[in-house]
Amino acid sequence: MPDYLLYTGTGGAKNWLRLDRSEAFPVARRLKDLLEENIASIIRFIPACMSIVSIGVGSGEKERILLEELIKKNLAEKTASGKVPIRYYPVDINTQFVDLALEKVRDLPVEKKGIVGFIEDMPLLKKHWRLPVLFCVLGNTFCNYESEFFLHLVYENLEQGDLFFFDASLLPEPGKEAYDSKKSVLGTYASRENALFNMYPLLQYGMDPEDFDFELLLSYVDSKIGPLCRTRKSLNILKDTEIKIGSETVSFREGDIIRMGFTYKYTYDQITALLDISGFEILRAFLSKDGESAIFLAKKLT
Repeated sequence: MPDYLLYTGTGGAKNWLRLDRSEAFPVARRLKDLLEENIASIIRFIPACMSIVSIGVGSGEKERILLEELIKKNLAEKTASGKVPIRYYPVDINTQFVDLALEKVRDLPVEKKGIVGFIEDMPLLKKHWRLPVLFCVLGNTFCNYESEFFLHLVYENLEQGDLFFFDASLLPEPGKEAYDSKKSVLGTYASRENALFNMYPLLQYGMDPEDFDFELLLSYVDSKIGPLCRTRKSLNILKDTEIKIGSETVSFREGDIIRMGFTYKYTYDQITALLDISGFEILRAFLSKDGESAIFLAKKLT
């Protein structure tokens, strides 16, 4: 079952916002804090009149932080006309998130155009924005894709002059801290709040929470840079049951397993290695004091 089903519809939007606010699931909140702490340094490397494109924009809180600082920089370098030619393109698979992101910046003097689409649609989506762009993938979204596929897609669709800006929730480098962090990962992603979020596609169609169990494990998968840590999620059916989707009835048997999506947990060095082999140069990188969150600003090499 693909994870994008978790983010669709009214229920998907509400459930994600509820999880994002939960004390038990601080992943996106810590990344937002890191952005706020370093925004002054980040904005120095971003040209004042760049368009901002944000894939998987969600509520749009982090994008507002960027836009506010970019507007200040633009005004400090005011053109003769005094205009602020900044364009903002929030992109998400959920129309409600796009509307929420647009509403979040309604008072800002920027041109706005919301787009509903998947990252895989990037060759088509790019026809709707004006170059150059700061291509943003925030809120740990980067870690929810196969990195080599994702970075290749971004590389092929960014133009010279565009910048790539993303964040990631990390594992510390190998050692005792890494071991403790892995236990923390399991605690965060296997929390009741995250379990309920992942159960949503079945719960919304009337399945009882006691009919199945959410399981999360950590595993290692091979890559060009060596083994990578990845979560494995599944919904284990505990007894015979069925749900109705429209006029259709879907039956499950005790022992059935529904495989779900994943999240990669990279170390800082693994991400820098992935960027290097994918043809990107890191312009700036910011690492949190606890080593568990990072932000990267990069550009494609010629």
